Formats: sequence, C-alpha cells, structure tokens
Amino acid sequence: MTGSASSRYAVYFAPAPESPWGRFGKIALAGEARRYGFHATLKAPFRLREGTSFEELLGAADAFADSRTAFCLPPMKIARLDDFVALVPQRAEPRLDALAEACVREFERFRAPPTVEELARRRRRPLTSRQEALLAAWGYPYVMEEFRFHLSLTGPGTLYAPSSPALPKAPLIVDAITIFQEPEPGASFVPIHRARLRAGGRLLYVAGPSGAGKDAILGWAKRNLPEDAPVAFARRAITRARDGVSEDHEALSVAEFEARLARGEFAMAWTANGHRYGIGAEIREWLARGLTVVVSGSREYLPHARREFPDLEVVLVTASPEVLRERLAGRGRESADMIALRLERTDRFPPAGRVAAEVHNDGALDAAGQRFLKLLSKEMSGT
Repeated sequence: MTGSASSRYAVYFAPAPESPWGRFGKIALAGEARRYGFHATLKAPFRLREGTSFEELLGAADAFADSRTAFCLPPMKIARLDDFVALVPQRAEPRLDALAEACVREFERFRAPPTVEELARRRRRPLTSRQEALLAAWGYPYVMEEFRFHLSLTGPGTLYAPSSPALPKAPLIVDAITIFQEPEPGASFVPIHRARLRAGGRLLYVAGPSGAGKDAILGWAKRNLPEDAPVAFARRAITRARDGVSEDHEALSVAEFEARLARGEFAMAWTANGHRYGIGAEIREWLARGLTVVVSGSREYLPHARREFPDLEVVLVTASPEVLRERLAGRGRESADMIALRLERTDRFPPAGRVAAEVHNDGALDAAGQRFLKLLSKEMSGT
C-alpha cells in the first residue's frame, strides 16, 4: 500500500489484532472512535513532509522498534476523559511516557507543517499557553508533559454502553508500534505496518529429532533450576492423550484446540505426526517481563517461529542414529517402518537458520542437563 499527497499517517500503539485486547477493540469501539481504530496515539496524524517518502517512514518505524524492548502495562480501567471514554492504566508507567516522547521526536522529520484548517481543528477545545507552544513545536498539543496514554473507546460526546464486553484478563503488552494511514481526507484510518519491539527477555526454542531426549532434558532442568531463577517453561497443548511417561502436556481435543487457536490463545501452533501442537500466548507476557522463556518446538515450524520472534535462540538437541533408534523403539508407539521414516527425516531436515547451541544427548541425562542449564544462565554466542 502506498499513499497520495493527501494521505495522513500516524504512529499508534495498537494491540495485535489476534490478541484478546485486539479482539476486544473490534467490538468495543463506538462513535467517532471507529474511524480511527482501537489505538493509543504516540505521534498524532500528519501529512508527509516534502522530500520524505512512505517507504522511508516504514523503514524508520522498523529501526525505531528494533532499538526498544516490549513491556507490560499496568492493569487497565475504563475512564471518562473530558467528553469521551477511554481505557487508561490504573497507575503511572514511566516507560509509556518515554516511548511516546521518543516517537514524537523521532518521527518529527516526516511531519509536514499543519495547514490552517488542521490547526483550527486542534484548537476546537481551549488550549493552555503551554499546549499552544507544544502545538506550534510538534503539531499536536498533547505531547511531552501533556501526554496522557489512553485507548479511546468512544468519540466526543458518546457514552460507553454498559453492554460493552468485559475487559480481557490477559495483560496488555506494548510489543509494537503501528503505522496507520488515512488514505484520503475523512476516510477511516487503517493499520498498514506493525513494527515489533524487541523482546525484553530471551526465547530459547529447543528443537531436535524424536528420541533425542528434549523432554527429558527440559524436565531435568526444571527440577534442578533454583526456585528464584527468572526462567519460564512453556507447557505445550497437544491433541494427544497423556501417557504418563513423556512430557506433561495439556491434552486437548481437536475441537478444543481449534477453538483456542481462533481465540488467539496460542503464540505458536503447528501440526506434526498427525497431532496439533500449541504454545500459549502467555509467553509474550513472560518475555515482556524480561524472563528467559523455554519452548519445545518443531523443526518444521522454526521458520514461522522466527518470523514471529526474530530474536529467538535455537537450541538443537541431538543424539546418534543408533541411540535415536533404540529410544524410539523403547517408546512402543511406532512400528519399525515408522521409526525408519523418522530417522530418514532426521538426516535430511536440518533446522532452518542459525543454531545458537547444540546439546548432544547420547550419554547420561545429568551431563546433557548440566549443559542446558549453562545455556540458561548466560548469553549465547551470536545473539
């Protein structure tokens, strides 16, 4: 999508559309708020300055986001602000103010001077002398110390309907900035580019062939980590019954899995060996809180996971073909032909992209577990 000379752009915070808060916004907006979409303003709408381009704006958004980390907001509440209704944090969050000020300054080079009509719109409400000065300097009166983070639910004079949906229980995570566009005057603003902020924590994506012992190593690490270690292990949801021997996953029916996927409750989801696998969306919160998050993933899904989480670190668990064959046979879940197919697939399917570390698991579990614990406690090479 490209713009015309009359297009306006804005830098907003907007929850991911598939998240609980994104779905809330789709049905909660009323009045004029629908034209602007569910968002919080970081840099108010502007036309592009002569000499700048749409492509440069998107590139600047990516560079800006890549230099900042995601964070969780305090619990949200519904409040009346002047003559409209919005969601606001229940307590102050200095990182919000810092992010908004940085956006105002960073994207100022793209803002064309406002027209007389645009200035008149900004002055529909009486402005203080300080707000007038901010309007003159930045094209918007509610920036810097006048900034109030909010996600509008209504336009001016529109009451918030009591039947509106309940607020999601999931925390609201500031994990991206989004460029919105008003294609022509009076048109609705639409999101055109979402630039993800860097994760505050580390995401270890543990992959390896069946029989390499991923589950055993992760279980050993859980048991031997200090209780106060800032590490969270994601529990997988699988459309397979628990057998009491392999991983302690959450067993779901296919219908239950698909319903949760449709509600945006998975950060990752894939199909393998006739079953559906999912990693809960709560890992985004854990990362935003600065935790090291460990997920047991699929090698085939790795390219998709990298697109969603570009900073993930791959830990490859391996074992010799002889050990893999012995372990697979010992599980008693597959025929000799199926085991042979698995081993063939292991030979011809290396994990995509950079591998941060490898844990060879041919010998004693304690040795492999200790190697994995070292990975949890230090930064890996290449990250």
